[in-house]
Amino acid sequence: MSIKIKKAKLTKGSTVEATYIDEDGNEITIKGKNTVHVDLKTRLAELIPYFAELTEQKEAERYDWEDANSQDNIDLMRRLDVSGVSLSGDNNCPIATLTGRRTLMTSKVLNLNTPPTDLDAVDSGWARADDFRFAIDAFFYEVEQYILERKWAVKQTELDFDNEEDPFANAGITAEVETITDIPKDSAEQVA
Repeated sequence: MSIKIKKAKLTKGSTVEATYIDEDGNEITIKGKNTVHVDLKTRLAELIPYFAELTEQKEAERYDWEDANSQDNIDLMRRLDVSGVSLSGDNNCPIATLTGRRTLMTSKVLNLNTPPTDLDAVDSGWARADDFRFAIDAFFYEVEQYILERKWAVKQTELDFDNEEDPFANAGITAEVETITDIPKDSAEQVA
């Protein structure tokens, strides 16, 4: 099955809300209930430098594009976050808009949207348009995996030890073990 994602966002509960077109041409909106896989969060985080540049944030000027994973870059972008991506336009001229936020010094949140950005490097004149398109495609791939392949975070469940069907319910001590006080001390331990 092949789908074309139009928009996707990460909710506060770490689930996905997405709108996509299926292979029959139906537009479907999904609100996931399962926590996203860390790969999806990573792909979303990779959009933060583009978000900073497109919204003309002060951090964009000091960002080192040559060493994207450096600790300095991570520290620099810590107040910015991207929560969603939407595509408009057509296949020949796709236009992307990022939704995100900036955490202010007062701990208040400023919601921001990038201006609609042409993803065609030739038409837009933006040097990073191809890399931006690749980062969006990587994020949408993870969203597609969430929807179609159920690529979710592993959910920790509880173990019910009082359950009658517990395979370890009748387990006991398998061998007699001497207690530590019954083991004779060697001469070095006796002196101490």
